Amino acid sequence: MGRKIARTLARFAALLCIAIFLLALGIRLDQYLLRFRAERLLSDIRSLELRKSTYEDARRLEDRWLDESKEAVCRASSCDLQISVGNMGTRHLNFLLNHLIVRAVYHGLGGRVAGAGAFLRVRDNLLWGKGIGLAIETLSTESDGRNVEYDLEGSIGTDDHFTWVSARHPEYQIGGPTACTSCRAGWVNFTPFADPQDVLRLTDLNFACLTRWRHCTEQADILPTAWKEMRAEVAQAAHNGRAPCTPAMIRVLSRQTHRVDLVKVIKLELEGAVPLMTVRRLSRVPFQLENWWPEFPLVVDASDNIHLGDRLLLFGDGCQTVPATVENMNAAQLGASEGWISPAPPLDLPFAPAKPKIDVR
Repeated sequence: MGRKIARTLARFAALLCIAIFLLALGIRLDQYLLRFRAERLLSDIRSLELRKSTYEDARRLEDRWLDESKEAVCRASSCDLQISVGNMGTRHLNFLLNHLIVRAVYHGLGGRVAGAGAFLRVRDNLLWGKGIGLAIETLSTESDGRNVEYDLEGSIGTDDHFTWVSARHPEYQIGGPTACTSCRAGWVNFTPFADPQDVLRLTDLNFACLTRWRHCTEQADILPTAWKEMRAEVAQAAHNGRAPCTPAMIRVLSRQTHRVDLVKVIKLELEGAVPLMTVRRLSRVPFQLENWWPEFPLVVDASDNIHLGDRLLLFGDGCQTVPATVENMNAAQLGASEGWISPAPPLDLPFAPAKPKIDVR
């Protein structure tokens, strides 16, 4: 009788081990399948070049990744595509969240909720935007021994509205959010006019994070190339201080024409504790615009050589004020012309931008 019970328990244990092995194998295969699909999606996105690839190029990706039930309507004049791929955890996320024991087993066998997504933006038969991102559920142990859970995210893509511009590379930015309590995220944003070699170099998501037994935990793991470059730049900026505003930076900022003003210095007060200047707007701004004043005060930077009667370009962010020299005005006009593809509110600048040349670099 005892032997029969022992054999039964042994068979049960063997079946349980086999079931656990098959479940773990299935989870691992699911992770590798997601990695394979995500890497193929990355390859497709990298194969398209901004302002060179056409609507037909985007359609090939549409046919490859989206089925006939898609909701997006694409035309050569305007097309916005969203493509997403996920693993078993993503498809059954609500079930896992409502069954914590199952979720614990899923994590214990190496599973993690993960997904990748990409977008394409076509205007007037040309590719004006593209991007790809990756998000992975991450479990980590802090230095004090606490176990923490968060989303590790990395994304790379076009952005038409920069709030700040790097002097080293005005056409792209590298950074991450500072107020996210449940994620560690990094991003690379670039304009449609960025150098294709920079775009190709920085579009470097580490999809090995999907299949590693040891979790990726930092932005440097998921965005290796971009994060290495950003760390080097932060160290150099701390050593060199603030860089001057260049025509290349003005060009990028001026694509958002509603954030650019042309002003004239009509009064200087340099003797007080805070040196001030009063400027008069020369820009063509509609009177119905809120918070618009013909004249207003600005603080004078000690490093600026400001004189009465000077004309200045004023930016909402980034460069703040720069002299309205011929070179700087030409850069602003070029930037305004390039912003034509995504129209801004009524123009502030004292000129109307022309339709951009597609071959501008």
